Amino acid sequence: MSKKVPSLVAEDVTLTRDTRRILDGVSLAVQPGRFLAVIGPNGAGKSSLLSLMSGLWKPDTGRVVLDDRDIGTYRPAERARRCAVMRQDNARPAGMTVLEAVELGRLARGTDEGAGATAWVLLEQMKLADLAGRDCARLSGGEWQRVAFARTVAQISDTEKAGVLLLDEPVSSLDPAHQHELLGEARRLAHAGHAVLAILHDLNLTAHYADEVALLAAGRLRACGSAAEIMQPEMLSEIYGCRVVEVRDGDRRALVSLPD
Repeated sequence: MSKKVPSLVAEDVTLTRDTRRILDGVSLAVQPGRFLAVIGPNGAGKSSLLSLMSGLWKPDTGRVVLDDRDIGTYRPAERARRCAVMRQDNARPAGMTVLEAVELGRLARGTDEGAGATAWVLLEQMKLADLAGRDCARLSGGEWQRVAFARTVAQISDTEKAGVLLLDEPVSSLDPAHQHELLGEARRLAHAGHAVLAILHDLNLTAHYADEVALLAAGRLRACGSAAEIMQPEMLSEIYGCRVVEVRDGDRRALVSLPD
């Protein structure tokens, strides 16, 4: 695939909170048609970077560009139509059904006669159709995470232009089967033309689903490249401060972290 103009770019961004430098000169591009995973130890600045790239926060220096335009110049609804964000702290809307919650993803489009149909398609894709009438307050943590993902995807579905999908630890509450299901759908969306960035912790999921990987540590971008280049035991062992080894079963590989 030839390289396309990035949909979303952080240009040399820095961020300080309470005298602590959280991000220090980070530059990162999210390409349409690609799944980019951001990994790194706790406190590396991953969620802060996502907050900058989504336009929620402003960098101290540098800038974030969405579709060749500074993200700070977009009106909220206009930005929401181009860039959808799934955060860790997605609150469950009590008194609202699962179907209604997914339909909320179309809110930025104003009057949308196709909101219900889009929501149904996404619920079926995520195998959530049997929960459509359930109150969101009665969902398990994993069920709600899958609904929140469907709602986020609804925001950029059926658009004339490919959108950007930003996912902050989207599989943290899911069992292994549903982790694969959600990340498989995210990768499908990327390969259909959308630009996808996901913050992940599981090294094996990252190696399996990501096209590209950005490795953050102590607020700096330590490496960025293809998953094959970045997901190497030596580099990961150094960054995470524990021994990471590779295990092979035929042509399959897994990364295992071990105590020192």
